Amino acid sequence: MPRTYISSLKTGEPVENVFLVLKKEVRETKEKKPYLNLQLADKSGFLDARKWDATRQLCESFNKDAFVKIKGVVETFNNTLQIRIVEICPVPDAQVEMGEFIPCTERDIPEMMNELRQIIKTVKDPYLSKLLNAFFSDEDFCKVFSTAPAATQYHHAFLGGLLEHILSVARLAISFSNLYPAIKRDLLITGVILHDIGKTRELSYDRSFQYTDEGQLTGHLISGVLMVYERATKIEGFPSDLLNVLSHLILSHHGEYEWGSPVKPGTPEAIALHHLDNLDAKVHAATKAISEHKDTNSSWTDYIKMFERRLYKK
Repeated sequence: MPRTYISSLKTGEPVENVFLVLKKEVRETKEKKPYLNLQLADKSGFLDARKWDATRQLCESFNKDAFVKIKGVVETFNNTLQIRIVEICPVPDAQVEMGEFIPCTERDIPEMMNELRQIIKTVKDPYLSKLLNAFFSDEDFCKVFSTAPAATQYHHAFLGGLLEHILSVARLAISFSNLYPAIKRDLLITGVILHDIGKTRELSYDRSFQYTDEGQLTGHLISGVLMVYERATKIEGFPSDLLNVLSHLILSHHGEYEWGSPVKPGTPEAIALHHLDNLDAKVHAATKAISEHKDTNSSWTDYIKMFERRLYKK
């Protein structure tokens, strides 16, 4: 029997399938009876779900990041779809096909990697070229880089998302540098390709997307700079000034202190990187929020924290 994915569920439909538990809360009704408040996921998206009249034994039978088989019905509450669970039971990992639950890019990863390598070949500066090749001739790094998501939510939060995001921003940067000849093209392209490499250490994605210990303690900006220093210092004669401005691109690409940037963009290339990165992330997040909004009767999405507003859908 073919699987019905979350993205295609409609109100009133029965549901009987296995899902990944993204969030789990044990709450109490006004009568002090426990119930489960869950967020369930498959590779197409996620949906809130509730199991009323849950026994303590049931509540303790599985944890967040577990797989459960549920039987229930899709309902609409406050114009948003959710699942009312009738039956629920844990499912062993060995019985689960992981590919059904972890979202992945719809694009071809080897093709994207090939295109990125072709862009790297256009970098003429000998030191930046050697630095990029030091990363992208490393098979272990390339495997992680091409698999990692770009975020845990909002934009490019799927396997291959980091690569897809970097490639999109690199294309924007090529067009941008053609319009503004004063921009140091090689520096901007290198900064684009390396600005988020710290996410290969910041995020874990074996099952659900979460932050690693390094990610929570250091963050991808600092991790990215450390990774660049590790490679650059092994390249004989790598200019310290060039390493400083490249590090600045990575450290400043969030643009504002309140967005997590330890410094604000202080070079034309850093200003360009910040806005091109933000453009790709925001447009992707907006189109995703609109396409995934479940209330077909509304012309607007729900309030989206990233934008601090609702978005018009039509």
